[in-house]
Amino acid sequence: MAWCNALTEWYNAHKGTSYSCVYFTDSGYTTPIRIVDDTGSITYPNPGGQDDPYVKTDTNGFRLPTCNESELAARYIDGTTLLYGDHASGDLTGACHDDGSILGGQSLSTVFGDYAVWFSNNPGSTMAVKSKKSNTMDLYDMSGNVSEWCFDWETTGILRVTRGGDWNSTGDNLQVGHVYVYEPYYENGFIGFRIA
Repeated sequence: MAWCNALTEWYNAHKGTSYSCVYFTDSGYTTPIRIVDDTGSITYPNPGGQDDPYVKTDTNGFRLPTCNESELAARYIDGTTLLYGDHASGDLTGACHDDGSILGGQSLSTVFGDYAVWFSNNPGSTMAVKSKKSNTMDLYDMSGNVSEWCFDWETTGILRVTRGGDWNSTGDNLQVGHVYVYEPYYENGFIGFRIA
């Protein structure tokens, strides 16, 4: 969130834009969150703190997508139809995981690796963005490559949501309907973020 605010301010300073920050330490939206500590502990609820910022929702600055926004962008097909939740984003041919109840009467896809960097096709790490096919919104890596942080907490305020699965995931984690959660200070080479 601090990075999103920093990017917003960088664009204003270097590109002449007039974007407004999204995450603040105060309810009057006067002090953007610019500094975070990496204590490895979570303080929630803590209005205005780094784990529970005030969010200015009517602004145009950079931010983390919500869990629902991420899922809808991954599932989008044509404006009226959404991809089944057991598919990899962009693959309309079938599910990327067979749990015994594949949706829509389809079968297991044989081409979801064309859309996702995952356990069976990675070079031992992430791959360049756009190394696989996009979904119908021309978004890349909505399934696989890196799991992406969302703004949302899971219900108890201890873990934040990630979506999409990563380069070391099996097919079940690549499903557009799959949600995973981590402590917000968790770091590894499997998690990144996409900005909105």
